[in-house]
Amino acid sequence: MTFRHFLSWKPLFYSGLLPALKVLGPSRGDALLGAFGRLLASWPPRRRELFRSLTRLSRVTNANWDIPKTQSRLEGNVLRYLARDCRLDGGTEAEFFARFDVSGFEHLDNAIRQGRGVILVGSHLGAHLSANHWIFRRGLPMKMLIQRPQRVSLYQSAKYDIADDSNPQSGFFLKRNLPPEEATKRIFRTRRALREGEIVYLMGDVPWTGANTQFARFLGYRRPFQSLWAEFAARFRSPVVTVTCTHLPGGRYALSFEPGGIVEKGDESAAVARFLSRLETKVVNHPEDAAAYLLWSCYGSPTDGQGKSRRTPTRRPINVPQSSSS
Repeated sequence: MTFRHFLSWKPLFYSGLLPALKVLGPSRGDALLGAFGRLLASWPPRRRELFRSLTRLSRVTNANWDIPKTQSRLEGNVLRYLARDCRLDGGTEAEFFARFDVSGFEHLDNAIRQGRGVILVGSHLGAHLSANHWIFRRGLPMKMLIQRPQRVSLYQSAKYDIADDSNPQSGFFLKRNLPPEEATKRIFRTRRALREGEIVYLMGDVPWTGANTQFARFLGYRRPFQSLWAEFAARFRSPVVTVTCTHLPGGRYALSFEPGGIVEKGDESAAVARFLSRLETKVVNHPEDAAAYLLWSCYGSPTDGQGKSRRTPTRRPINVPQSSSS
């Protein structure tokens, strides 16, 4: 631990506030967390920032939002978003699953039954890490081909470190500027996991530059997005399912699975565009759960007003093999 650690708000939030709220139970704890969020958002600079972001996003998406009411709901959800899935630790299995309203699970189940593995595509909308927590609790075999999430629940964190598996999760996490050898290993691990019928989870809304990207329009702007999920789906002929999870009152969640179909070779760009178009509709329908899209600069205007591009993440290419038969 460093001096900087003690100056950060994160230890207070994750090690202090969230465990204290858990004692109150899901409903009361959730209500208090929302109240804290609105209190913090009452700081004038923060309130102005949220208002400007909502107004901009409403304009570029042609959304018909009541900005004051939407902002109030968003303010209550910002801390819920930052809490990730930490509030799901503890309790019985029955209590855990009772907190989720699930729709479309048959699409994921049918895709698994095809025996070709599943490409599960998520986003940063709402309680996205709570969706992964639910999948792990269901005992479904899933590997996450993303950067390792930090400050998640004890339950989900423990899943990341399981070693007695033919495809340990630790070998799938991505890092910036992966050496070519490590990037190649992740490709072959992904292929093996899919061949063994596992779910491979990737994010579909990550602005990126460099290889393994496709340009698409999202939230009013055209920019490159990471397209590994579409490339894998086309190369390995694995069905695609999309997943979203949004917050409900009382510490509950709405979890939805939708079919993404089969991505044909040469159709990767169109697949990315379709996914982002559907996701934009969800953002318009759930602006109170769009904290990432409203507050992260990578989703703002591609220029800073002076003609200079905003910085977006870059990485070395992960070259998807040209054949899945070897």
